[in-house]
Amino acid sequence: MTVGEMAYRFCDKLRSETDRIQYYRRKLEKPEEELWSFFNGSISAGVRARLSNRNGFSFKEYLRGGPAQRFYLPSEPAERARLREFIEDCVPLWKHQAVEEAERICQHRVELLGYGEIDIGREINWHLDPITGRSWPRRFWADYDLVHDATAGDPKSVHELNRHQHLPRLAKAYFLTGKEKYAREAVDQIESWIDQNPADLGVNWHSSLEIGLRVVSWLWTLFFLLPAESFHEHAARRMGSSLLAQLEHVYRYPSIISSPNTHVVGEAAALFIGGLIFAECNRARAWRDRGSSLLIDAMGKQVSPEGIHQELSSYYHCYTADFYLQTLGLAHRNRFPFPDWLWKRLVCMLEFLMHLTRPDGTIPLLGDDDGGRALALHQTSYRSFRDGLCTGAVMFQRPEFKSQSGEFFEESLWLLGEQAWNTYAGLKSNPPQGLSASYPAAGYFIQRSDWTARARHLVFDCGGMGMINGGHGHADSLSLVLFAGGRELLVDPGTCIYNTAPAWRDFFRSTKAHNTAVVDGRDQSEMGATFRWNRIAPSRVVKHITSDGIDYVEGEHTGYNQLPQSVLHRRRVLYCRPEYWAVVDEFRGEGKHSIDLYYHFDSETEITSGESAGSTSDLTLLARAPGAGLMVFLRASAPLKFEIIRGQSTPIQGWVSSRYGEKKPALTLRVTFCSHVPAAIVSILAPFGADSDQLAARQNREGWECSGVAAGQQAIACSVKQGKREDLMIFSMQDCKLDVRDYKLQGELFWLHSEQAVLEKLFAVNARSFQTLERTLFQNIDSQSYVWKQYDKEDGSVEPSEAGETAYVRD
Repeated sequence: MTVGEMAYRFCDKLRSETDRIQYYRRKLEKPEEELWSFFNGSISAGVRARLSNRNGFSFKEYLRGGPAQRFYLPSEPAERARLREFIEDCVPLWKHQAVEEAERICQHRVELLGYGEIDIGREINWHLDPITGRSWPRRFWADYDLVHDATAGDPKSVHELNRHQHLPRLAKAYFLTGKEKYAREAVDQIESWIDQNPADLGVNWHSSLEIGLRVVSWLWTLFFLLPAESFHEHAARRMGSSLLAQLEHVYRYPSIISSPNTHVVGEAAALFIGGLIFAECNRARAWRDRGSSLLIDAMGKQVSPEGIHQELSSYYHCYTADFYLQTLGLAHRNRFPFPDWLWKRLVCMLEFLMHLTRPDGTIPLLGDDDGGRALALHQTSYRSFRDGLCTGAVMFQRPEFKSQSGEFFEESLWLLGEQAWNTYAGLKSNPPQGLSASYPAAGYFIQRSDWTARARHLVFDCGGMGMINGGHGHADSLSLVLFAGGRELLVDPGTCIYNTAPAWRDFFRSTKAHNTAVVDGRDQSEMGATFRWNRIAPSRVVKHITSDGIDYVEGEHTGYNQLPQSVLHRRRVLYCRPEYWAVVDEFRGEGKHSIDLYYHFDSETEITSGESAGSTSDLTLLARAPGAGLMVFLRASAPLKFEIIRGQSTPIQGWVSSRYGEKKPALTLRVTFCSHVPAAIVSILAPFGADSDQLAARQNREGWECSGVAAGQQAIACSVKQGKREDLMIFSMQDCKLDVRDYKLQGELFWLHSEQAVLEKLFAVNARSFQTLERTLFQNIDSQSYVWKQYDKEDGSVEPSEAGETAYVRD
């Protein structure tokens, strides 16, 4: 801990103890006195007179003035009516969906993370954990230790409910229908919360991020309800008093030291929005300036120049992008300047999201996901963030963002106004250029077959664990996820839970819960506390090559150097676009080891195999899911054993979680072999189509036939055939000359493509020589980083390899 951090923590503690004393004094104040304290001396006498009613200063009249004009929603009655008519005419489904949910909320049935819809009780206890039914004790906010003392349940559950993100959706139904019952229910729920949560008392004042998220929810609720009779002056004052007190709490206790990640970004967003909206408040400038300063600082520190949030979690990347879309959208509306570089980096964040988004609009769950959302006006999770791409398309006039968003989303309408609809409609919808996206600093490589709805999409992760000791990272180096045929075929199993269930928390972030290899039953990285790692496996990108029809990535990690006999794991991913992927896992080091290769499937997938569960040299399995399938062929340098696991509790294996709080049994393939190193295993991953009759006719593999090929003890070779086409994959574990069929070669990896037994394409990595029966393409040269040759039998041309290198070819 640095001296600066120690000083900050000391001052933070001093502030909280001072507030503890002041808390008892504030209990004697009336809400009107608390509210007026935020405006004392900041509103002129003339403005006060204009905003006064028979009972004095009218907070509701104040809201109708400047704050409503500065907020996202239209402020004038005619403008509000026109927006309602627009939605009724153009997208009546939005109104229908809003009313349906509002009716459920009025019955106190609320969606909560992966737990689904829950009943929060006729009389809502805002301190009650809605899952366990146990209440959090009511203490001064600084007296909780939520990570180590969670006797009432997972604090995430009570926090999620108290974000009040269901209330803007309830208030939205009032806005669209004018029905007072929706407004009355929203006001009643907020007033009951205020009754149970006086300033600084209880678990709902513990986290500044959760307070900030609730502030933003209340602001949307407040401005949706502004004309409602149920939102009367007394309710407006009570709500305003609590809301401004919550903003001041966030200002006094930002998570700069305790959680300098998305917590800070979310708190900064709330401060900026609140300070901008309540400009007449005597604390507004301080809130706004601290919020904007933290947002600028966080974008520079937390988001890399590549545009990736440095916790290396796809879910928290969406959180961060969402916070910035909200704040920059409001800043633009109110002509508040942010630096140009910050806007550009947000564009980079959206570009990464664009490539990460799969054909069905979902994103893979890389790293932790907490199941929530920064703002939930309609969508309630980030399993898809196409609405963010839609908003980005409008804000930045990007046709490729529109292409990946797929449609116009209501979130964009609420954030940017009715004109956003016309802007979006006027944009062309152009797919992005290129089929590969690489982010070497983060370690992400994204490969796809095309940009259609049936595209194949793979993400390879050979990066680290992320910032702040990898708190939201998983031990998933060299893992991959695969999507094809309109669904996820090889999955990242997700997160499931943070607190109260350490065995499940540890499983879902372990190496064996990801599509990668485990050596001697050990994790790559050593787990510590819930959001800490004691040791993190160093990883790096070794090589990335993209050429016509070929995409190759090579990465490695040294997490198993901690074993008594150390092992380096290197993975090579070769995409033979558009048909299949070849994955080579290599293990180098010392001694004999047990190696497990894991492939995880979703909860609807079934697996069949022609082999028994005993030992075999080759292994072919077919994974079938509704509408799609995957052929998996494996060949290793030692005999293989395999096991298919589903829903196992001791030890935990065979589970997926698509959202925080939920888990389902799912199939996991574990392939095991024991060998001295060097050792290797090759996987061929070939997706196949959706037509079940067609699949039966083609043996469920679209005509693909895979088999092992003799290559000696120092190499692995396999054949991939379809009709008259054959691809030959050869991987050598030693720098030696090989004879494989009619080829003499030396190098690490070769991929040969033939049509009607005639060689047409050659791709090689770290190659020294290659000969066919008819000709020598190259020999006795220094090892080439790579060689890519489209063979023309009439032309023995020189083919470029890496920049500054040439592969010499002679006829």
